[in-house]
Amino acid sequence: MNTKTTPAQDSDELSRDIARLLQQALAKALLPADGGDDLPALTIEPAAQAMAPAQLARTHPGGPKSRRDAEALYHRCLKHYREVVRADDTALGIDDMGAAMAYFVAANVYALKDTPVTPAMLLRVEQQLRSVIGHSPEWVNGDARDKQSLFEQLAILGVLVGESAAQAKREGPAAVANVQRAARGYLSRLLGLNADALTIDADGLDIEIDGETNSDMAAA
Repeated sequence: MNTKTTPAQDSDELSRDIARLLQQALAKALLPADGGDDLPALTIEPAAQAMAPAQLARTHPGGPKSRRDAEALYHRCLKHYREVVRADDTALGIDDMGAAMAYFVAANVYALKDTPVTPAMLLRVEQQLRSVIGHSPEWVNGDARDKQSLFEQLAILGVLVGESAAQAKREGPAAVANVQRAARGYLSRLLGLNADALTIDADGLDIEIDGETNSDMAAA
């Protein structure tokens, strides 16, 4: 798979709403780590035809061939996500926004900080995001096309960044720096997150403010 990263500049209204919710939650240490079966589902029905590959390719630098190649790459990334990363969801005929968002955040944090994210850590992040977003009017009343577009972008870029980060380690510091720049941009544009302040550990997603995490301040 060719994993050259490119800037993602499309961001719909739902993406901005979710970014605002996450910013507020992180600022107030309101990303609870406790999860369970009672958390709201963030599942949607897959669209008959994917939207995000063409949306992302539209902003790709270069001419028509470059954009066609980029769109084909994004389709492969989305297929990989559905058939490998979340094959169980695909078997059920659903897309899960919470899972895609957690995977996207984890992939970008891994690219930036070389932090391995275990399945248990990934599940904790997913539970946090579901808790913050699931009952919000922005999600409940969100347009179905916006939900599908955002899901696809998160899934595609999560795979792309994860694969690119692994490849960049083999290619050297310049390649690593390129992927890190892309990761910062993706986190900021799609979820409004300050990439360099984010951490993921056994307690889930947290943010550092003046050298302390929200979890440290909440416990003080």
